[in-house]
Amino acid sequence: MVIVLRQGFPMSAPAPAPSVRTAPPPSGTSASAREVVLLTVPQLGLMLCHMGMSMTDVAVTGLISPAAQASLGAVGQVFTLLMLVASLAGSGCLAAVSQALGMGLARRAARYAALIVLLALSVGGVIAAAALAGLPLVLRLMNISEEMRPVVRCFVTAYCFHLPFYYALIMINSVFRAYRLVALPFFAMLAVALVNLAGSALFGLGLFGFPDFGYAGVAWATFSAGLIGFFWNLRAAVRRGILRRESLPDIRWARRAAPYLFRVGGPAALGNIAGHSGNLVIYSLLSGLPGDGVSLLAGLALGMTAESVLLFPAAALGMSMAILGGHLLGEGQSARLRELGAKTALAVFCLAVCCAAALFVLRREVAALLAPRPETAAALAFFLGYSCLSLPARCAGMILHGVFSGTGATRLSCMVNCLCMWALYVPLAFMLARVLEWGPAGVFSAMALGHYASFVWTVRLFRGTGWLGYGMRRKQE
Repeated sequence: MVIVLRQGFPMSAPAPAPSVRTAPPPSGTSASAREVVLLTVPQLGLMLCHMGMSMTDVAVTGLISPAAQASLGAVGQVFTLLMLVASLAGSGCLAAVSQALGMGLARRAARYAALIVLLALSVGGVIAAAALAGLPLVLRLMNISEEMRPVVRCFVTAYCFHLPFYYALIMINSVFRAYRLVALPFFAMLAVALVNLAGSALFGLGLFGFPDFGYAGVAWATFSAGLIGFFWNLRAAVRRGILRRESLPDIRWARRAAPYLFRVGGPAALGNIAGHSGNLVIYSLLSGLPGDGVSLLAGLALGMTAESVLLFPAAALGMSMAILGGHLLGEGQSARLRELGAKTALAVFCLAVCCAAALFVLRREVAALLAPRPETAAALAFFLGYSCLSLPARCAGMILHGVFSGTGATRLSCMVNCLCMWALYVPLAFMLARVLEWGPAGVFSAMALGHYASFVWTVRLFRGTGWLGYGMRRKQE
């Protein structure tokens, strides 16, 4: 049963809306095919910048020492979970600001933008302080060796100082996307990625005569890049009139408005955490299977990287649908939103079928190019065969979940993700792999069935009307 929640807002004396120079386009132009493309391309670049940052740190630390690279991997697992917290506020921010703009409530949108930046700095600071205070305990619980402890301590310290500003950077990016200023987040993250690359190369490796600080140079280059990106975004938001002194919300308004952020963002974060933890369980299951575990896991790692690249366009398009979903719902164009979501998902599904078919035919050749060892290439080709089966469902599902995110219906996405992962995928993978002794084929078969079950369920929810009731009320301030 779907429970429909609505968020009310306090009444206050009318006030003039701030002069935001980037008002949304009028109804009728808000969902054209051209705008969908213009929204999607910069966001695809944004995702590539995020991936580039991670690859830079891994590559440079690998050149420094195996211990530094292993330490970064251990720290990365922890901070991946911490970064999922950002999805909590990010989804709520995008839904709240885009819906407010669609309603024509510029003042409410600006207030939400200011509130989300303040929350990001505050929450990031609290989490960072807790992580630093609990660092000795974490080192003991993770059984970090004495050789790796100084490296882990350095990375954790730098990342903790980096966390509040990076949270705020991501939130301002979400605000820009809600205002349809998708080029600004791309240029901000491009600057961050380039600063991180230059800092890691110059101070981590000591190139061109710069001081060689080793792993410390890589760690603090990441901090510096995040700090520069935050101030870049802050300056752009102020210059655009989005963040201004007049938009700072009072405590009374914030107490009434903030719950909507968490009602939207909380399920989004929970769904991401459920997916991440489920993948860790599957990874552990595969590592315990008999046979050449090293080649299997190496092939799986390469396959998941290749898979993520294939999913990038669909993920970027899903972000665009979240933006348009919030605006169209705020404008009262629910019929146009349903039509746009259905047509986009169908087009993506058909295109993904063609791409998956081509990859399936060429999977061995692709695997040979990506994996130098024959055993790893064979495992990679095996994984890609099953991945191709579920690729159309995953891509089209991202579009519909993007619509749910923009309209605030993240509870539905969370329900689908959690139940399909933990009630179907994980138990079925264990039964097929261990009980029926299908081995890796059982795990990957369960993966494909889980993705299609999720897609079918999502389509049924989309065809209903319950997801349209999660938006904010139109209530003048």
